[in-house]
Amino acid sequence: MAGNETVYTVSMQKQVKRQSEHNKSLDCEGRRTPSMPIYCIISRTNGLNIVGIFDDIISYEVCEISSGINIASFSEESEFLAFLLCQIGNFQIKFETENYTIVGYITTD
Repeated sequence: MAGNETVYTVSMQKQVKRQSEHNKSLDCEGRRTPSMPIYCIISRTNGLNIVGIFDDIISYEVCEISSGINIASFSEESEFLAFLLCQIGNFQIKFETENYTIVGYITTD
């Protein structure tokens, strides 16, 4: 039965929460650099495994891609997974930590 489990790997971007756009960190040459991709592995049995994030996740969101409208928001990983893994379609997922917003896109079937 475990061999039939669907596992999703999602490329995500970590965005620092800032008060305004001009406060973004600059590299050594004075240019803003894009954040490195973060990979999130989602499975029903193993939950979320987000490589490179060590902060506690405060909230989990599922949004429509075209409109950005929040479909569902959860404070518990298990509730987020139960909802997401029952959906079919293309979605934006967001994880909020104290200092970051982590955003990615997923197609579920």
